[in-house]
Parts: sequence; structure tokens; C-alpha cells
Amino acid sequence: MTSSPTEPMRSRLAALAAPLFAVAAISLAAAGAATGAWAQSTSTTGSGVQVGTLGDATPDYAGTLEEGGGGFPMDMWKGTDRALVEQLLPKLPPALGSPAMRDLERRLLLTNAESPEGKSTGVSLFAARADRLAAMGFSRDAASLLAMMPARLVDKTAARLRLDSLLLAGDLDGACKAVDDTRQAASADPYWQQAQVFCQIRAGKADQAALGLDLLGEQGGKDSAFFKLASALGGEKVKLDSLPDPTPLDLAMLRAAKLPLPHDAAQSHNPGVLAVLAQDRSLDAAARLAAAEEAAATGGLTIDQLQEAYTSVSFPPGGLDDPIAAAANDPGPMGRALLYQATGTKADLQARARLLQAALAGAQHRGGYLLAEQVNMTYLLPIAPSAELAWFAGDAGRALYVAGHYEQANAWLELIQGGARDAAAASGLAVYAQIAGVGPAASRDPAWRFPVVAGKEGAERLMAVFEGLGQPVGAGAMLGQAQASAGAVPAADPALLFSLSDAAAAHRIGETVLLSLYALGPEGPGGCNPLALARVVAGLRQIGFDSEARAIAIEAAVAAGV
Repeated sequence: MTSSPTEPMRSRLAALAAPLFAVAAISLAAAGAATGAWAQSTSTTGSGVQVGTLGDATPDYAGTLEEGGGGFPMDMWKGTDRALVEQLLPKLPPALGSPAMRDLERRLLLTNAESPEGKSTGVSLFAARADRLAAMGFSRDAASLLAMMPARLVDKTAARLRLDSLLLAGDLDGACKAVDDTRQAASADPYWQQAQVFCQIRAGKADQAALGLDLLGEQGGKDSAFFKLASALGGEKVKLDSLPDPTPLDLAMLRAAKLPLPHDAAQSHNPGVLAVLAQDRSLDAAARLAAAEEAAATGGLTIDQLQEAYTSVSFPPGGLDDPIAAAANDPGPMGRALLYQATGTKADLQARARLLQAALAGAQHRGGYLLAEQVNMTYLLPIAPSAELAWFAGDAGRALYVAGHYEQANAWLELIQGGARDAAAASGLAVYAQIAGVGPAASRDPAWRFPVVAGKEGAERLMAVFEGLGQPVGAGAMLGQAQASAGAVPAADPALLFSLSDAAAAHRIGETVLLSLYALGPEGPGGCNPLALARVVAGLRQIGFDSEARAIAIEAAVAAGV
């Protein structure tokens, strides 16, 4: 590819432009993101997303969730200093391993609310919120939020976020409209220029696309993936052997050029990119499933989509004959898919329960339990407790408590309570029932709250949970516990914890949630400092978020090894 495309190149671009109009968009259930103009008048996008007028009172905290529909109160930032929000919100962890945190953070970011009080330091809360949503894999949510952003607030960063969100959501028409809408704010950005060339090719504007390629070529990087993909769209035979960190634009151009994904594309850690890769059948099955699992764990794929990915894999004849042994030999994504498929073929409840037990126990041992219980809940929920399945009660009840199906979980606990044979399982389930708020009155003896846990660190985590729930255990319960594991627990920031307690006491809802998420940090309920965990659980309950606090506490109990 030269820096000045030849006339034949222009002709090929023009000839191929029309067929490109019919190229299928990237396949995502999140497709259909907002495509409305970044204006301040009411409009409806091609996906049906309403984009309303933004008043001066809430210039950058408009959102898609209202109170009563998953959102927080309109005045959730009342009494909160804007400077605090501008400092902490862009640093919120993406909550990669915690469904409870991820749900809470998504709601905080998408709530339609009045802006925090105080003068802005220049941080756009629209862009900061969209950035966090994108980091969590919520491409459609990010695009919908940015569609509400007034044009006067758009900068290069916001333009890039909206463009990527629309590309990942599969809305190529909306993405190209976003390129036009953000010309003034982002036209100096090379990535924006590349997107403009792609959109010009789609629109049949071959001369303009060729000129754009010339200008980009003069800036260097003529051997980059973009130029190769542009050549492919121009009709040249191109082989792209490596693309270890594909951008959303790379993926869109690959699809438009009908090129296979390079083998190393699944090395990406971008949840939105992984969600696209997870549904591309040209990718190696193991790599595709690994991408699907990581995307589902971070929010880029739904559990239904991960289940579809598991069932899409073909195994050789006889591959499902002994799935437990086969999965033990292949403990990765393929083994998990094999167990999931085999479970769906079993009508016999004993056989199905043994497969579910293998899947849940494997995840508890190797990690990924919170994802495994969500995936396998489809097959677990219909199984009713019975004396013949008493051996399965501990595994079934734990998964059901974690998933929030407390009534069904209690039925498994009642099945084995009082039996010496299942005393350990009953003790563990009793802890979950108490954390969920559906168990019997707590005993005066705190020892019952400490079944077999992961050493001193696990015990400390349970102490923090019950402290936060208003059922303090006391340090005496720690005596006799094993020494702490080698892994260091993050230190607790006293100023952060004091601020959290103060915000909760004053019922500053947005601030309490913000500080809670920040205090839990990237390790989440299973790895944060126990003191921080206790303050978070207590603070959320104090502002009326009892179910959210208990969900976080249950995740901590899972990490403690209960």
C-alpha cells in the first residue's frame, strides 16, 4: 500500500462501496444503541432510544434509569461536593468479578439525576461515566448515555468513547453519524480520521476515502492493520496474520472486508471486544469460549449468550460419555462447556445433580464460582430437594443463596438440618441464610458463624460481613483459626472509611454508593480489606440498600470458602 492510492484503487473502492451497504453489522445482543444527534432537542434514535432536552440544572448527569426503574433518586447527589465525584468516579473499578458490584455501579452511572453541587474542575461526568460503562463491557449503555450529551460538552475523548460504543454495539450507521457529529471536536484525532475513511468507503465516497488514506499515510504507520484492512475493502488480497489488541474499528473493518479473525485477537481484555470475538465462529473454539467467559464475567455478554456459546461447541462422538472425567482432564473453557452440554442431556435427577456438583465444585476450587452458578442455574432451579439428593444439598443450597433464590435455598437447608452426616454442609448453608436475612435468629455463641473457611483471612472476612450486618462477632471468635495466607490484603484508607460512614449517616445516597464501590476496589468483596468490607455493608444498609449490601456480603462469604 503506497501513501498515494492509485486510480485503480479509487475504482475498486467505488465499485465495492455499494455492496458494503449490505454488510451485516457486528453481531451483538447489545446492538441497537442510540444513534440520535448530540443535540439539546428531543429526538428518537434508530434504536428507539429517547434523547431529551437537557436543562442547565443537570448538564452532565442525565441518564437512562429513573427512580423506580432501577435508578437512584433524582437528588442522590444532594449534599455531595462535585469535586469528590470528579475525583473518584473516573477511578471506579470495573467490578470484573463481582455481579453485585457491577449492578450497583451500572445503576450509579446510568441514573438520571441532578448534578453534584459545586463548581466543576473541568471533568465531564458524561464522559467519565461512559468510560466506566465501556470498561465494564456495557457498550450499549455507554452509547445511549453519550447520545444524551449536549454538543457543547463533546471533546475528543467523549467522541472516541461514543464511536467505539456504537461500533461494539453493532450500529455502524450510528457510528458513522457520530463521526459526522463530532467533526469539530475530534477531526484532529487519527483514530477519528480512520473511522471517517471507513465511513466514506461505506457511503461510496471513494475519492474522499482515497484522499483520507493519503493524509493518514503521510502521518506514518502505513503498515498498520488499518491500512491493510482499507486495502482489503478496496479489493486487494490481504492476509492479516496478527492482531493481538484489535480496536472496535478494526473489528468493524474485518467484518466488512469478510476477513477471518487473526488467531491472537482473543488476547484482548476489552470486554466489548471480547463480546464480539465470542460470537465469531471463525475463531478457534477454545479461544472463543475463553473470550465468552471473560466477557460474561465483566458484563459484555449476558449469561444467556454464554450458555449459547457453550452449546455451540461440537464434541467428537462419545465425548459426552464420561463428562466429569473429561472435564477433569480439560479444566478450561472446553471442559466447562462439555459439562454444561452433558447436564442438559440428563433427565435423571441424580445424574444431573452429579454433573452440576462437578461444575460448581470445579469453579469453587479453580475460581469463577460466581459465573458458574449463574450459568448452571438453568438446570439447578428445577431440581426439588429430596432425601435421595441430600448429598447434593450443600452445593445446591450455596448456589441458590448466591443467586438470590432464598426460598429454594432454604428448602435444601431444611432437608439436611439436624443430620450429623451433613453437619458441615448445614453449617455453611446456615451462614448464608443468616447473611441473606432469611435464617433463624442468631445464636449467642458466635462460633456457628465460622464453618470451614479459608484460614484466618476467610474468618476475618466473615467477621467483617457480620459486623456490617449489625451482628458483631468479636475478636474472640478468631482464636484457633489458621494463620493468614501468604497473599497480602489491601490496606484500609481511614479517610475513605470515615467519609463513607459520614455519607451514610447523612443519607447522601450517591456519595455512599460511590465511596462503597471505591472502597471495595478492584478486588471486590472477595479481596478487599475486611474493615472496608464491614463499612461498605453497614453503609449501604444505612441508606436503605439492604438487598445490595447482603449480595455483597454473600460474595464475600463465597470468597471466604463457606
